[in-house]
Amino acid sequence: MHIGLTQFALAAATCCLGGSLAFAETAPPKDAPIKAGSWSFDTGNQGHPDLVFKDEGRMVFQVFCAHAFGLRAVYPGMPGKDEEKATITIANGKTTMMIKGAMENPVAPIDPPDTTHFAQYNLGYDSQDPNLFKRKWRTEESRLLDFLDSGQPLTISADGQSFVLPPIDVRGWKAQFKKIC
Repeated sequence: MHIGLTQFALAAATCCLGGSLAFAETAPPKDAPIKAGSWSFDTGNQGHPDLVFKDEGRMVFQVFCAHAFGLRAVYPGMPGKDEEKATITIANGKTTMMIKGAMENPVAPIDPPDTTHFAQYNLGYDSQDPNLFKRKWRTEESRLLDFLDSGQPLTISADGQSFVLPPIDVRGWKAQFKKIC
């Protein structure tokens, strides 16, 4: 896992927006730069699934499941204060998904320096929510993973700025992720 318990507790407390995944039929910006780098999937030494896009060894986008389900991305818009509420839009060429969360200062040595990250934990559910990891939550998790696994480039946008990640090209990552998480 790439975050400490303190960072997780702070982020979880600020990201508890419940039901914060919203789908829409809108077009992403056409002129966003495509990031160089590559996708990887690993289960680490503790068996936790971790899907990561790295550019020059630095984490640009991450979906993981450990003590919490997490989504982190370099925030493409204006940097904000740590724990400030934020929203990103991810487009996959077919639909877009708005995700509510919070700003997060880089917390891992592999995070790009001089960047702010967007973070959302547990799909926006409060850690005490009785629906966490239940049927509705699992449906939202599946929708997110299916959305990411569209075979299309992913455009990450916020505040009128964006960047594009190539399609996820890690074979079998989604099935492994769902099996473990």
